[in-house]
Amino acid sequence: MGETRFQKTPAHFVQYLALKAVCVFVRLLPYRAAVFLGRQLVGFTRFVLHKRFKRVCEDIARAFPDKSPQQVHQIAVGSWCNMGQIFAEFLQFSAMDVAEFKNYCRIEGMEKLTKAQGVSGGIIHIGHFTNWEAFGLAASAYGFDKAVLAQRVDNPYVDEEINRLRNMFSGTTFYSNHQDKPFLACMRWLRKKKMLGILFDQNTISGEMWFSFLGRTAAFSPITALLAIKAQVPVFPVYVSRDNKGLLTCTVYDPIIPPSTYTLENTRQFTKTLIGYYEQWIRQNPASWLWAHNRWKREAEGNAYLEKHPEERL
Repeated sequence: MGETRFQKTPAHFVQYLALKAVCVFVRLLPYRAAVFLGRQLVGFTRFVLHKRFKRVCEDIARAFPDKSPQQVHQIAVGSWCNMGQIFAEFLQFSAMDVAEFKNYCRIEGMEKLTKAQGVSGGIIHIGHFTNWEAFGLAASAYGFDKAVLAQRVDNPYVDEEINRLRNMFSGTTFYSNHQDKPFLACMRWLRKKKMLGILFDQNTISGEMWFSFLGRTAAFSPITALLAIKAQVPVFPVYVSRDNKGLLTCTVYDPIIPPSTYTLENTRQFTKTLIGYYEQWIRQNPASWLWAHNRWKREAEGNAYLEKHPEERL
């Protein structure tokens, strides 16, 4: 990857200033008004980005063939509006102190993480559901020394701002796409018996294992399974939900213990187990997931690979 990709430019700075102006405006609004506006404005962009929205509807229809076109459309709109709500919530949270933030976000099953922190450490298995960024804030707000493995965005000014907000209550970020040997950085963190959050439910551009995901072939990174097996740490699935009053609940599932030895087959089987949580969560509440991302962008490539390597089908 060329270093020029993340260099600062005047265009990047103009984009950053525009974003900052929007951020200031959203923070000045009352919480409920900001959330309502965020949902409506981002929801409206589906008419502008109509090709992407059409693809989202097609993906949902293929994942849920039993649903009517009206139900598919409703799920797609809900997912689109949720993106706007995430943006508004995140900006509102950035103006709060820890005590106020806790009124809007709580962790259920926190004792499972407390038991692991400083003893075994562990990996947070979380996906792009509801408001995944809220859990990162909540982990720090409730006293966990956590890091996240994230992808850097192309605009360096925007990336720096996102990273600042993401870690405003404390925290560390490792970049999977712009950092020297991120795997080793994550291993060092886990060996300190700390918590590491990873999202791997989106398309990978290179380096993958191929799995069936909601009935279609998709590329997945084995990073979570590799780290868990190599470091021998438990994996804690975490699902974020939102009730009708807007309260966010981060539910920590029971830890998943990785295989005791590293083999390619163990890595594949453990990765498949982790993918199963994503499928379960999507089927429970499909509108909560980030369908706007082109999850099956490399489907044809994956199908061609598995045709040549049928032994790798799981």
